[in-house]
Amino acid sequence: MKNYMYNKKIETMKREKIKDLQFKRLKATVKRLYENVPYYRRKMKEANVKPEDIKTLDDIRKLPFTEKEDLRKNYPFGLVAVPLEKVVELHASSGTTGKPTTVVYTRKDLEVWGEVMARCLAMSGLTKKDIFQNPIPYGLFTGAFGFHYGALKIGALIVPSSGGDSKRQITLMKDYGTTFMSGVVSYALHLAKVAMDMGIDPSKDLNVRAGLFGAEIFTESLRKKLNDLWGMDAHNVYGLSEMCGPGVSADCDQHDGLHLWEDHFLVECIDPKTGEPVEAEEKGELVISTLTKEAMPLLRYRTRDLAFIYDCKECDCGRTHVKHSTIVGRTDDMIIVSGTNIFPSQIEEVVMKHQKGGVEYRIILEKNGYLDVMTVEVESLHPLSEEEKKTLAEYYANEIKSVTGYKPRVRILDPGTIVREGIKAKRIIDLRPKESS
Repeated sequence: MKNYMYNKKIETMKREKIKDLQFKRLKATVKRLYENVPYYRRKMKEANVKPEDIKTLDDIRKLPFTEKEDLRKNYPFGLVAVPLEKVVELHASSGTTGKPTTVVYTRKDLEVWGEVMARCLAMSGLTKKDIFQNPIPYGLFTGAFGFHYGALKIGALIVPSSGGDSKRQITLMKDYGTTFMSGVVSYALHLAKVAMDMGIDPSKDLNVRAGLFGAEIFTESLRKKLNDLWGMDAHNVYGLSEMCGPGVSADCDQHDGLHLWEDHFLVECIDPKTGEPVEAEEKGELVISTLTKEAMPLLRYRTRDLAFIYDCKECDCGRTHVKHSTIVGRTDDMIIVSGTNIFPSQIEEVVMKHQKGGVEYRIILEKNGYLDVMTVEVESLHPLSEEEKKTLAEYYANEIKSVTGYKPRVRILDPGTIVREGIKAKRIIDLRPKESS
């Protein structure tokens, strides 16, 4: 696919200029937060640091971390750094584990969000000639709006199909000739299955040639599955509501790491246990600071996402902005089974690479006496005989053991057994007593 750049001047900026710009913007952000947000001023005083103490980029380590709990403590507008009349948009998480995480935007913030998403979409192949279908629910969730604002910047024809009936999504693709789609990875796989159930082969009967997907773990096996089912070039976007939403980074045509837009974000990678920086290309927790956010800047925000940062060098695509790996898991979603640390992405990598395996799976955790038991249930792509199910189950069990060190029980289910609820797939069902898990 052709290597498109939305903002070539910025995307290929010299490393020294990127660093100079980051430092200038970091100093301004620290000063503004100290002066305008009492909570940050108090945290900085507790850490015995003042804005004038930030004399190099490395001095960011003097600043305290910001965590999701800080946003909840200051719900809803305690971290807003501008008068509320300058705020024009609000988004929030569902708040299923506490108060919703609320983020707000000025007009300039929305412009920046559209800019970084336009870079991500263009890098994934979107042009003004494309028909772009956005099957993400429009609402408090940031996802749909980020894609929408980015596609508007590029000038593509947007089909805001939002969430809803999956058959309708396929019908719209066929009627309008959709060439580019967005969404959550598991939902894109689900849509391919729905299309096949309708007698439509997505790779032959639809025009979708590329897509940009996020919000869930994105493995190479999953990318290949998407590409094979849709006949597309699938790209991965990363983001989180606390930064802006999707648009923090995305992968280029090399599909080797995600370029993070360093003119707007400053990224660190730390040991989640100690908070200290890890070496280049060593896995750790991503910590991100906003550099241009007006309404709600955040310093050293702990994402809980695990990845590694590449050694800085120019990518073969020509972009100079630092790359990080795909997210391999979260510090808070690691499964511990009988003392073995397992990430859902490891299971997904195995499930997605077998041609007979379907797109739906789930991990069930239970107790048998004092022992943990993990069962992986996988839908087959097509109906299988009992003998074929047994063979496939044994294959998965052995492959998962080779990757994780733990051999689970595996059950192969008929197509359509696992019912989806909502846009994100529920992959883990932990039935263990809470005091034992």
